[in-house]
Amino acid sequence: MKNKILTIAHTKGGVGKSTILVQVVIFLLSRGFNVRVADCDPNKVTTFISKRRLKNQKLKSFDSTVITSVAALEAFCASGFDGITVVDTAGVDCALTRRAIELSSLTVTPIAPSTTEFIGFATYKNVVKQLNINPNQIKMIINQSHPRCNIYKDYSLFKKQLDCPFDFLKTNVIRVSDFDNSLSSGLGVVEVDSKSKASNRIQSVVNELIELLEV
Repeated sequence: MKNKILTIAHTKGGVGKSTILVQVVIFLLSRGFNVRVADCDPNKVTTFISKRRLKNQKLKSFDSTVITSVAALEAFCASGFDGITVVDTAGVDCALTRRAIELSSLTVTPIAPSTTEFIGFATYKNVVKQLNINPNQIKMIINQSHPRCNIYKDYSLFKKQLDCPFDFLKTNVIRVSDFDNSLSSGLGVVEVDSKSKASNRIQSVVNELIELLEV
């Protein structure tokens, strides 16, 4: 399998990019995929989790490389790697975030089903439009949805108001404490309880991503 690049991006912070990324990476590892991370987020959450996992020999570890320049990101993505490169980005509009989106095979953008998201998303839409990339390379994901909602609830009214030009993943990610609790120990929800609601959502998301990436 040639290198596939999966970018988690939004020009707005606080949408859950790093949380979703870490959960996806850990589940991909459990499925036997070769995964590495380009950490372009100044908060370095992914790198922190990677180091936590390295201290526990019972856990499958993953490499997380801190990237601070466009040139470094281009070199990292172009290096010989047989697997999936996952890119974490800063929650701002910057050259590094823009280049990460351009380089990706697929970009996933988390968004909460809230009216407060509209303004930030307008900026993101404008950025993607300026990049002039294929809209099919962008997939939205509803994040922090109510835990009692159906896994495939489409939030049609919210999407209509959002005026979103990109397709949404079928699965949405619920708002539960399982995610924060697992990450505090460097774990994924699938490692804490593979049958929990949170774990089922992440497994469903990853199944969609595997199909989209054709890996």
